[in-house]
Amino acid sequence: MQNTNNSDSNVTLFDWVTLYNAENSLEANIIKGLILNAGIECQIKGEMLQGAMGEIPFEQTQVSVQVYAIKERHAREILVNYQQVKQSAPDWVCPNCNEHNGSTFDFCWSCGTLKNDKSE
Repeated sequence: MQNTNNSDSNVTLFDWVTLYNAENSLEANIIKGLILNAGIECQIKGEMLQGAMGEIPFEQTQVSVQVYAIKERHAREILVNYQQVKQSAPDWVCPNCNEHNGSTFDFCWSCGTLKNDKSE
């Protein structure tokens, strides 16, 4: 959904900073997986509040991905790559179950079949 810049001068190297405000929990977990795969510790904030949407103000149900300030720069590089792939790669249809999958999925979300070049 959006990038956030943490230009607060009071942030220390081991404070959690918001890297990305996701559209939903699924997108937040995709980004979290990419960041964890690079060896960067991260967390998702607000994921459990998604079920309360409508009961509490929308801005309080925001799902965000956070990293330590010291790792923010490296995590942003991963995020830029994710956004470029998301915009440029086409969605694909699973050859096994014919389920529609987003471009960032390497495995079918429904049956777990590995994406191949003929799936697009």
